[in-house]
Amino acid sequence: EEVDIPPPEKPAGESQKRIKISTLPDYARLAFQGTSSLNELQTKLFPATFNTSENLLVCAPTGAGKTNVAMLAVLREIGQHFVHGVLQ
Repeated sequence: EEVDIPPPEKPAGESQKRIKISTLPDYARLAFQGTSSLNELQTKLFPATFNTSENLLVCAPTGAGKTNVAMLAVLREIGQHFVHGVLQ
């Protein structure tokens, strides 16, 4: 995927529906207590971060949500080690 810097202007009203924390597995929700949904960057990267083992390089300004993107990748890896609901 190509990302333009600076980002192009978005048409008014064009926004991706943010992923709600309540839709994450129980073990992953614990890492996001006090948060109701992922932000725009995290939502856009969620499929590649949480549902695949692809490598990612995320470059974004301070405060954009990169740390939580990394946390999603860590949680995905942890999730691979549950057997019948028990962490092995």
